[in-house]
Amino acid sequence: MRETPFIDIHTHHSDHTDTVLSIVNYYPKQSILNHVPDQYITVGLHPWKLEQDCADKNLELVKTIAPINKVLAIGEIGLDRTVASPLNIQETYFIKQIAIAEKLQKPIIIHCVRCFPELLSIKKKVKASTPWLIHGFRNNIQIANNLLEHGCYLSFGEALLFDKKIQDLFVKIPINRIFLETDESDSSIENIYTKAAQLKSMQLRKIKTDLFENYKSVFQSK
Repeated sequence: MRETPFIDIHTHHSDHTDTVLSIVNYYPKQSILNHVPDQYITVGLHPWKLEQDCADKNLELVKTIAPINKVLAIGEIGLDRTVASPLNIQETYFIKQIAIAEKLQKPIIIHCVRCFPELLSIKKKVKASTPWLIHGFRNNIQIANNLLEHGCYLSFGEALLFDKKIQDLFVKIPINRIFLETDESDSSIENIYTKAAQLKSMQLRKIKTDLFENYKSVFQSK
């Protein structure tokens, strides 16, 4: 029987071993249509990219690329109060990409910075049915509980290795609503899993199995 893989739910690195199932983030590029990456990917228009004149063109690319089987989710997309792009513009593109995910019945990977009330307001407004994963979660238990109550999953990354507040929070999150990721960090997903298992007082084998079940549930065993 094949060993249960580590799941790196959100990464910007494409070099991984056979023991890691990675979902690699891509920004919309025409080249993806010409050469689909030989790996699972996500594609989406990041809120940081909306100041560019080509936002509408890239949104059309997302619509074209998203149906490809290797594209497991739409993302990373979302809202960020720390960037110059007006929040109403961010919300417009976020909602348009939610519509793409809903049409294709694919989950979304969310980047959210200081916009969680707006995020949940949009979720209620659009009556989203596909899973929402908040990547790189580094907030407090109140925000975490609000997200969990609205059916979201929380993904934890490199901060789990050194941030005591995030470690304490992580322990309180139900295992069936958790994912782990490397994002842009140099930390390995194996090290993040090992720390997560330690914090949860679980065997590494068990946490790998549980997170693989989460993966199958969210991505429908694709």
